[in-house]
Amino acid sequence: MPSKNRDKLFHSLIWASRLSVLLLMVAVAVSLDASWTSRHKTDVRHQWQARLDDLSLKLQGTILQNIQTVWGLAANVSVQPDIDEERFRELAAVIFSLAPELRNIGLAPEFVIRNIYPMEGNEAALGLNLTHQSMPPDQIKLMLDSRRAVFSGPINLVQGGQGLAGRIPIFDSQTGEFWGVVSVILDLKRLYRAAGVVPFDDDLKFGLSTSDDPDNRDAFFLGTGSNRWESPVTTSLNMPGTRWTLFAEPVRGWPSHPEAPWLVRGLLALTVLVVTAGTFWLTNLLLKDRKMQRRFKGLFELAPIGIALYSAHRGVLLQANQAFKRSFGIAAQSLTFFDSPLDHHGRPQAARPGIRDTLKKKVRFSGLEGFFPNAEQQLVPMMLHGLRLDARDSESVIWLITEDISEQKKVDRLKSEFISTVSHELRTPLTSISGSLGLLANNAAGELPERASKLAQIAYRNSRQLAMLINDLLDIEKLAAGKMTFKFSDHRLPELVQECAENIDPLAQERRIKLVVDTIAPVGVRVDRQRFDQAFTNLLSNAIKFSPDGAKVKVFTENYRDRIRLCVRDHGEGVAPGFREQIFQKFSQADASDRRAKGGTGLGLAITRELMAHMDGTVDYHSTPGAGALFWLELPVISQAVRQEAH
Repeated sequence: MPSKNRDKLFHSLIWASRLSVLLLMVAVAVSLDASWTSRHKTDVRHQWQARLDDLSLKLQGTILQNIQTVWGLAANVSVQPDIDEERFRELAAVIFSLAPELRNIGLAPEFVIRNIYPMEGNEAALGLNLTHQSMPPDQIKLMLDSRRAVFSGPINLVQGGQGLAGRIPIFDSQTGEFWGVVSVILDLKRLYRAAGVVPFDDDLKFGLSTSDDPDNRDAFFLGTGSNRWESPVTTSLNMPGTRWTLFAEPVRGWPSHPEAPWLVRGLLALTVLVVTAGTFWLTNLLLKDRKMQRRFKGLFELAPIGIALYSAHRGVLLQANQAFKRSFGIAAQSLTFFDSPLDHHGRPQAARPGIRDTLKKKVRFSGLEGFFPNAEQQLVPMMLHGLRLDARDSESVIWLITEDISEQKKVDRLKSEFISTVSHELRTPLTSISGSLGLLANNAAGELPERASKLAQIAYRNSRQLAMLINDLLDIEKLAAGKMTFKFSDHRLPELVQECAENIDPLAQERRIKLVVDTIAPVGVRVDRQRFDQAFTNLLSNAIKFSPDGAKVKVFTENYRDRIRLCVRDHGEGVAPGFREQIFQKFSQADASDRRAKGGTGLGLAITRELMAHMDGTVDYHSTPGAGALFWLELPVISQAVRQEAH
């Protein structure tokens, strides 16, 4: 029940995460779309603001250009306050030619217009007192204090249309006293055209007002269409005495979204879809992984063989199934428990690399055998298989599988006993048969016909091969049962090698193989001479057997820590990588048909391994398929004194 609740909770969390990611992506997409739309609106408003500012600058520039032209007349009058009508007209005519937007120019000493140009149509302006008509006291004060032109307008002209009035103060250049003003009327229609305000663009909704309030319709004196504004951009035209505000906005209103919005929105929708689909895919993988973990956990717990998970760095037990716990109890809490296997007599096996050292060189191993104490402290034969899993973001682990091979050992023992019995029973009659055939083949019983002699020799040769097979069978069984006796003594390694090479040389010559004995280290080893010769001869005979005719077999030594390696290199086909785990087992054959074609029982290397183990040595090899193999016997070197004596 708790497991089901955990599964429901896990599924709920998965769906909650999926929904959260979907909502988050939708929110992000909506936020990005809103931000993009808002930015587009801001950019459009900035463009329209720049457009309106440009119109304002042109309009102000046109006004100032006209007024600057009239300042020349004011300067002239300040020098000649008693200017006559004729001189005024001359100067005014020149100004009008330079400033076509002027409607009229008048001289107003003491604010009363005495002269005006052109006269036609402006007669009514003569004698006009500006202080009574269009210049309030505050404007007069501003003009006198600043000595700058002041403006009024727009004003409706008697002659028709609208104008902008500008009054330029004149001060007597001699006395500095105020003389009067130059009154200028600018024709607004001409002014708008000169500044480029009119004609209006088709997309432009424009307004010019004396108020900052777009809803104050009475203040507008120029514009397009109705004065109902949505959210116009504005700019101010500030002139001494008056202030105009320019309004503008698109005729069709401000855009609610950028151009081609569905392209970007489609990309946002696609992004939401892809991220959501990716989330569903990843969470689906999590669900599948959890399902596989549950299945694996069930297999892990119910497996009949022991399975344990160890820390690769610390070597401590992390998890184990029931079969493993039943086999070892609490004894196997550390991986070092499996680094010291025993033989069936309870004695330590020959030294071999520990589990962690083995897995540092290669990712996995299989088929390591040994006897280990179980939970009841009884020795049980076990076969070990290991696998190292490295992880970047977590602790590396080692999977260890322990297989109880007690039944297999019983079967092997029965088989061995059967083979031993049969071999013993065959050995005596076979010896008699082989001896008799040898006598016949050597004509000890009289001269045989040529054909009969050949048959006797073939039978004798095959009987010897059969005798060798039986001897190998008996040797391997003696070794396995611990019944083979060893007589250890100190020997110089070069002498042992030379003797074996001389004994095997006839076989090499028969195969036209050149046996080369290279430099052999002059060290001493403690071995059983007969068993060492048997082990080394096995390596030499294999190298000769599997080398092509006319090839070379080389013998040499290598120092390895405090041990010596006696190496045999051939140039045959080499050993297949998949055969490594079986090559030192009994009756092993990488290619049965090929092995049979070349002869042999598959017992030579198995016997060699057992012999070396009893002499505190090892046998191993390195091979590249197609490039031959390098086999070696590794033995401890005896004490320094003996080594010096050997020199």
